[in-house]
Amino acid sequence: MTGAAPTTSQAPGRADRTDELASNFLIRQFDMDDWNQADQVELDAWLQASLAHRTAYWRLKAAWTRANRLDALRPMSVPRASSGSHWPAKIGTKLAAAIVMAALLGGGIWVSNRPASRTFATAVGERSNLQLADGSRVELTTNTTIRVSTGTQDRKVWLDKGEAYFRIVHNDRHPFVIHALDFKVVDLGTEFSVRRESDRIKVVVLKGSVQIDPPGSVADDKPVRLTAGETAVADDKSISVSRPSQNEIADALSWRSGILVFRGAPLREVVAELNRYNTAKIVIDDPKLSRLTISARLPANDVNAFARVAQNFIGLKAKYSSDEIHLSREEK
Repeated sequence: MTGAAPTTSQAPGRADRTDELASNFLIRQFDMDDWNQADQVELDAWLQASLAHRTAYWRLKAAWTRANRLDALRPMSVPRASSGSHWPAKIGTKLAAAIVMAALLGGGIWVSNRPASRTFATAVGERSNLQLADGSRVELTTNTTIRVSTGTQDRKVWLDKGEAYFRIVHNDRHPFVIHALDFKVVDLGTEFSVRRESDRIKVVVLKGSVQIDPPGSVADDKPVRLTAGETAVADDKSISVSRPSQNEIADALSWRSGILVFRGAPLREVVAELNRYNTAKIVIDDPKLSRLTISARLPANDVNAFARVAQNFIGLKAKYSSDEIHLSREEK
């Protein structure tokens, strides 16, 4: 098969944003002592997502290396801010790195307006537990990335992808806010999960209550309040609230113990969910099989267990390769 060669051309605004993100990664890599495996996972995923991302990153990194200015600028700092100011008391190497990047980007001084934050990420199949500075706890499931504000008074998290469960230490004066897509999920004293998909978010409240603040185009700008036992699905058209059974709530959060629960779920949904948790992917060869239903409790990280269920209980044939399991009808 032949086709057009890959291209890195982008609209000006999108190209500027790509350069900004690439430079953010470089600043964090070269200017942060705590760059860790989670940071590297996030960078690798961003590079893998687009040829334009890789082109911008390596172009800026090469320019950074040629400039050879970072070490010379490291002592740079600014005077302590006066009381009441929100400007950091000491910028140091972060400002130095930003100035270097301004030169590399070819123009006046460029400063990112992204809030100061620290990124945490899980790889496919990985789960992680975090305790934040205020005592709140966050559980990350597979292939999830969050950014946590590092401001002294801010209590903000950005869910960039995936799903997380939050147990929040409530503070009326400083609400805890999760940003996902264009929505804000505001803690009102609670335990809840937020799942971000490509075009929607899903919020499940286990204890207490939360408030979902929509973008201006959704639900007449009216916030929606959820209480314990309620679930909401929000997209760019509406926020839909439901009250599932306690069993359904437990099923939705079963990933916290490494289990996925399905009750009469279509095969396509089961496969899509399991593929989130495993690098070895399940492939349905016959589209007609997608409508078959399954009820099962399955280990999230064991596609072989699912293949045995598919063979023994619904009569499918599983063909194994190094990184895929193909499901088809058993030949008679």
